[in-house]
Amino acid sequence: MDVSLLGRTALVTGGARGLGRGFSLALAKSGARVIFTSRDAIEVKALSDEFAKTNLVGYGIQCDVTSQDGLTKLQDHLNESGHQPDILINNVGHTLGVQTPEASYQDWLSVLKLNLLSHIEVTNRFLPEMKKREWGRIVNITSIAGLEVSGPAPFNCAKAALTAYTRSAGRLLAIENPGVVMTAVAPGIVETPGGHWESMKSLNPEHVVAYLTHRAGIKRFGEIDEITGIVVFLSSNFASFFHGAIIQVDGGQSRSYFPHTFLD
Repeated sequence: MDVSLLGRTALVTGGARGLGRGFSLALAKSGARVIFTSRDAIEVKALSDEFAKTNLVGYGIQCDVTSQDGLTKLQDHLNESGHQPDILINNVGHTLGVQTPEASYQDWLSVLKLNLLSHIEVTNRFLPEMKKREWGRIVNITSIAGLEVSGPAPFNCAKAALTAYTRSAGRLLAIENPGVVMTAVAPGIVETPGGHWESMKSLNPEHVVAYLTHRAGIKRFGEIDEITGIVVFLSSNFASFFHGAIIQVDGGQSRSYFPHTFLD
């Protein structure tokens, strides 16, 4: 199976570090022109330089997609460049250190804005052009925390809402615009450079060992390259029947299973 994205333009939010960086590189290596965003100018330059050195087509834009000003900057740039995305990877997300359900309204709002509302807003900005072209792929990066209790309550709620949004909006697109496919990928624990689990290996190695032993089915962290392949696939023509699909990539970590009894 030759999963080629040649001729497509992909937009990856939060695409200069961690999993996002992996998605940006994987999409570009599959032939797409990749435009990635980050709030960090240094990270944008570093990955843009790597693209240039390896002859990959793409570049980064420094902007904050959780702000209206940042979104307008991004949209104006893409309009002026003529690089309207065929593929959208909504990747930004973080717990923001908000750990308790008793957090303030503002803390809750910050988590929801980053992990849910920004995805919806970015989608709403670029979906109309996909509909006009009758082709598009939208991949929301959620988490197994959106399917079961795993992590802080505010983060769980935001990811659960993103999962529900993908299912419902994905179904509606299937009915009204079947050439535009919305899906979600729900990773388990993945170790990324500078990420949470890399720091925890130094700060609390006993917790890391216990977590991998008791929570991770495969007893190890996932690697970035073990997640990127499914995102490339879902960005391709081969994903034409995946409307609203939620794909778990977690090494057997999640334990969610919901049996239902339907009464007559």
